[in-house]
This record gives sequence, C-alpha cells and structure tokens, in this order.
Amino acid sequence: MKTILLSAVASLAIAAPAVAEVAVLSAPLQAESLHSGALDVVAYRVELPKGAHEVTAVFRGRTNEEPQRVVMRLEDQDEVQFSMPGEPQTLYTFTGMANAVEISAQGVPVQLASR
Repeated sequence: MKTILLSAVASLAIAAPAVAEVAVLSAPLQAESLHSGALDVVAYRVELPKGAHEVTAVFRGRTNEEPQRVVMRLEDQDEVQFSMPGEPQTLYTFTGMANAVEISAQGVPVQLASR
C-alpha cells in the first residue's frame, strides 16, 4: 500500500504543470522583479523607434554573487528564452508586445546531452 501511495504522489508531481512567475513591463522605465529559482531578476524597458523595446534585466543570486546583466531588443511578437549560467533549472522568457514586455520564469527539468 505504501508503494502504491508513493507511486501515485510521484506521478502527480510529474504530471502537474510547472507554475510560472510573470511580470509585465507596461510602461517605459517601469521596473518589475521575479524571484524564481536561485536568482532574483529586476528588469525594465525603454521604448525604441517603430514600436521596439530595449529590455535590460539584471540577474543576481541570493548568496551575494556578482550581478549578471542582459540587454535585448524586442519587436512586437518577438520571444527570447534562456537559462542563466549556474541556474539551468529556471527558464526565462521575454516576450515583446505592442505596448509591453512580458517576462516569465518557470522551473524546468534539467536535460543533459547524451548519446
């Protein structure tokens, strides 16, 4: 009975969708933060000509590590996904929209390359 219960709990944990933390930069120079995984992120955007956005995001570990800065240009409907060095379990997604930028952080399983 104990084995069946443990198997059921494990299958629910695997099947449950990962919950993403989301922040929306809806105004220029408005800063938002995310606190998923081992890194804290603060980001803001600046409007560029023709509706593009320049997004600056600063990532920092909670153990007083050096901050890592990422700057990107996003047009409407552009989407960029990446994980930061040392934190492969968190997938960050930056999505450009007409008047905003949406940022999400979602926990993902680590996949190692194999033959």
